[in-house]
Amino acid sequence: MNRTVIVFWKELREVLRDRRMLFSTVISPLLITPLLLWGIGVAVQQRQESAQKQVLPIAVVAPAGGRELISAMERESFVVRRVEGRPQAEALLRNRQVKAAVLLDEQFDQKVRNEGTAQMVVLFDPLNDTSRDAVTRLKALTDALNAQWLQQRLARRFMGAEFVQPIAVRTQALQTENPVGNLILSIFLPYVIVLSAFFGAVSPAFDLVAGEKERGTIETLLATPASRRQIVWGKFLTVAVVCLIAAIFAMLGMLVAFALPTSSRVFMEQASRFSISAQAVGTLLITLLPLAVFYSATLIIISTFARNQKEAQTYLIPLSSLVVLPAVASMFVRTESAIWLSVVPVLNSAIIIKQVLTGIVDIQFVLFSLLVSCAIAAITLQIATRLFERETILLSS
Repeated sequence: MNRTVIVFWKELREVLRDRRMLFSTVISPLLITPLLLWGIGVAVQQRQESAQKQVLPIAVVAPAGGRELISAMERESFVVRRVEGRPQAEALLRNRQVKAAVLLDEQFDQKVRNEGTAQMVVLFDPLNDTSRDAVTRLKALTDALNAQWLQQRLARRFMGAEFVQPIAVRTQALQTENPVGNLILSIFLPYVIVLSAFFGAVSPAFDLVAGEKERGTIETLLATPASRRQIVWGKFLTVAVVCLIAAIFAMLGMLVAFALPTSSRVFMEQASRFSISAQAVGTLLITLLPLAVFYSATLIIISTFARNQKEAQTYLIPLSSLVVLPAVASMFVRTESAIWLSVVPVLNSAIIIKQVLTGIVDIQFVLFSLLVSCAIAAITLQIATRLFERETILLSS
């Protein structure tokens, strides 16, 4: 058997025995991520339901009546407290005795009766969630009343609603192969995959070289018949496999989370309606291969250069920024991106994942991105191999 494969199997068995690695790359994405999003969805749902049902006290300054509006407020679970003027209303709001204060025009009833525009000012506390809920509910109430009173005004003139709406715009989405949920998934999944692949490989990469330096076992491995190149390739393959495992299970965990009914509360209503074909999965795996090689080789370089795991962790801080920033940027860039973004490591892979999920694949962008990613991966792997062959670096402690 090839000595590289022997080293690879030996290192992979040791890595897979580590319960911390299994928890972070397998158990956490498959269980904790869906449970976390499910819990957030339930909390959001309960928050929305309680906000709609909650009886809210409000202060109303109505010099000229406004009986119909106030009656509508009381029907919508508002407890109306009439006050004389704005200073008193503001004092009640500041003391949180009411959640909002409504100031009606001094000629409110007259303007509404004469088919004019009456003014209504709503005061609220921007730092109070319940106060903002009150504003939202008051806005919905006034919108409904505006529509109702407009119909009455038009009816008195024997006009229909068409009079105030010369053009009726109706949008209609085309039926596509990929459901709308894929669009929401394309925003979050690339971010999760590229970050999980990187951070999932950090622990084994640092343990396989810097950790062995620290434990003093690297010399024993170098004394075996395997060459330096075979040893570093065996370790690199181990880290690359863990990197791919972390990315795949992170993807599965997000798919499980999106499949939960509560995902519509966390993201949007159509979030749970997604579909990923076998061809799309294959393309995702192909995209991940050069990314995994780049990540693994880079982490092996750091682990080889560092004298121990603590020093390797210090190098990780600036490196992680170079991964996190493109990952965050992937949530905001368009699916049909400019070709120059294909030369940006990490971001180009995330954009390909977005394109695959939405079915808008730019072949030129994909091919150029994969070419650039493979070139970068090959260069970093070559650097890692050269560093591993230098005894002054490899045996430093």
